Amino acid sequence: MSADSFSQDLEKGPSTSTAGSAPNKSNSLPYQDAGAVRKVKSSFRADAENIYINDEPINKEEFMHAFGGTLTVGARKQTEQSKNYGDPVPAGLAAFSCTTFTLGLIEMHAKGVTHANTLLGALLTTSGVVLLITGILCFIVGNTWASATFLMFGGFWSSYAFILMNVGGQLEAYSSTEEYAQSIALFFMPWCIFCFILWACTWKSTWPLFSLMLSIWLFVLFFTIGQAVSSVNVYKAGGFFSVLSGVLGFYNVYAGLADKTNSYYVVKPWFMPNVYKEE
Repeated sequence: MSADSFSQDLEKGPSTSTAGSAPNKSNSLPYQDAGAVRKVKSSFRADAENIYINDEPINKEEFMHAFGGTLTVGARKQTEQSKNYGDPVPAGLAAFSCTTFTLGLIEMHAKGVTHANTLLGALLTTSGVVLLITGILCFIVGNTWASATFLMFGGFWSSYAFILMNVGGQLEAYSSTEEYAQSIALFFMPWCIFCFILWACTWKSTWPLFSLMLSIWLFVLFFTIGQAVSSVNVYKAGGFFSVLSGVLGFYNVYAGLADKTNSYYVVKPWFMPNVYKEE
């Protein structure tokens, strides 16, 4: 075979497209119009152990459902961090509940006590530092709602302690006690809005978590109104819901700590209607 015939054979063979030229449909892979692509329906089913999406099994333990013991307000997939680290939520709930319970009793004038100055240490450390640490840990394990809750309340209790301590001569800065009381009401007001937002995020979770956030919102709301109208009775009503918040908080602490290996009574989720959970 001569060199000329070899060159002619190459010219007769399939040509390759160069940059910028249109592809040769006769020699390329089968061509299909994008509009003619058939839609494939996704399938979903579940059994006792797995969830199947398009026949791909996913273990149910990979998902977390709404539960007060973990401050989980909806179904979400577990992160690697949540599998490798312990749950910080019970510690944060315990710190919050201890302070809230005692503060409510004082605001209700239990045993004749009317001032909360004995709680300054708890407000700065137990409900201040501990909640801030818990919020950071919740962020690490991927629990966004719990992280926002603990971080914000850590700041709330710390700043409230500064008010009780009269840091910076706050009381002396106002011309009258009435003006000072109104400034505290203004301090409570945005926290009342924030607590309502947190409560709204529990409307499709569990009844214990829903009740906890409702009582927290109510005690902050009554504290705000009580300061605004200078009513001791309204403030006492806020103290009642503060105590109730502590009790419900302790219930959720137990729910997060107890399991079949350490307790005879294990708390199971008490789901609200229309809750989103993986069956």
